[in-house]
Amino acid sequence: MSDLVQRIERTLHALFPLNRSLTGKGIDDTFDFIKSNFFTNASIKAIKSGSNVFDWKVPDEWHISEAFVKNANGEKIIDIRDSNLHVVAYSSSVNKTVDKEELLNHLHTLPQFPKWTPYRTSYYKRDWGFCCPDELLSSDKFIPPFKVFIDSKHTNGHLKWLEILKSGESEKEILISTYACHPSLGNDNLSGLVMALYLFEYISSLDTRYSYRLIIIPETIGAIAFLSQANIQKIIGGMILSCVAGPGQVSIKEGFQKDHWINKAAHMAIMNNVGPEYTIYPFEPNGSDERQYSSPGVRINTPSIHKSKYYEYDQYHTSADDLDYISSQYLKETLDIHKDWIHLIESFCYPQRVMMSCEYQLGRRGLYPTLGGTLNQNAHYENKRGSHKREFYFDEEIKITGKHVNAFSWLMHLSDGKNSNFEISEKSGINIKIINEAINIMNRKKLLEIK
Repeated sequence: MSDLVQRIERTLHALFPLNRSLTGKGIDDTFDFIKSNFFTNASIKAIKSGSNVFDWKVPDEWHISEAFVKNANGEKIIDIRDSNLHVVAYSSSVNKTVDKEELLNHLHTLPQFPKWTPYRTSYYKRDWGFCCPDELLSSDKFIPPFKVFIDSKHTNGHLKWLEILKSGESEKEILISTYACHPSLGNDNLSGLVMALYLFEYISSLDTRYSYRLIIIPETIGAIAFLSQANIQKIIGGMILSCVAGPGQVSIKEGFQKDHWINKAAHMAIMNNVGPEYTIYPFEPNGSDERQYSSPGVRINTPSIHKSKYYEYDQYHTSADDLDYISSQYLKETLDIHKDWIHLIESFCYPQRVMMSCEYQLGRRGLYPTLGGTLNQNAHYENKRGSHKREFYFDEEIKITGKHVNAFSWLMHLSDGKNSNFEISEKSGINIKIINEAINIMNRKKLLEIK
């Protein structure tokens, strides 16, 4: 197990037990952990409870200290201390004895998966409730009457999110968004939160062209609150990090603008890492915070790359989405795809020739074999005693091959400042890595400008 995988494992185990919701101690403890272990310069932004943000109102803070159900024998049969999922998030206080019928009206189970506990919330309607395995209902412990007790309070406080900016050469920003409002769920949403930390740690180590803004928010209301005060004119694209460490296939949910360059970069990153065997989910206005970022008046294109996407696995929003379901190694593999995605985002450009007419004479610049007739000749056999090579080194790092020479030809043909490097890769059929290397070489030779 690599050092990085071990670090990821420790972070998952540290954050999994925290009882996160839209607001409250779980969120505060999570942000304290991030500031102590990752980003001391992170900002904690806050909006007061009751504030209007577009069509929404910021809810009260929710704090819970204890919750349980006791049977007729005084035995605790449901206890929040056993699992954060046992209480419906944002439940109001309750302290009374109820019969079986009333308890069942406030009890949530999954008959199809009788050993699993569901995850349920009641953010915007005051109510109370418990969640438990369905098999409890038919056990000899389910004896009425039941003592139900929830010690919680709703206070006039704040909705908070964590935000950090990594400045680049340009003020144009790439938004990296993940959510931190689900308690003790491994793939959704802890994996996205943890990967965001390691991805942004990596980005922070780079000299970048673009600026990058990481936000860790409560889902939906947090994105809406962020957008209510953000300078969205600076944000040219983004990504949602969610469900990235499951055992399922890599997939992409495309951004609302399918042909947007950041969407193309995501596809290229997946292809570079796993090949063509991945699932494509076309955009639709549900799921995570892409709903807010793609809305009229905002229109930020935010595709998301997944490993076991939300909705698509049985364990989703249940106690079975635990640390045994996910893998630190899977998370690291998805992290590698996202790192590649960042490099592709950084590479996006519109190359433009310095001299527009006709081909450059590449040979006198060391970009073309001095011996003619060998390129694209299948019958060519290198004379081992000679020094004339079909493949040669431009420098110590880049070995120029026939693919590079072919890329030079396409770049001379298409680099008019109107075709991006992504479009040139598509039109030529040459891998974006080769195209980008060829652009870099021609730029260093002062044949192309990068715009």
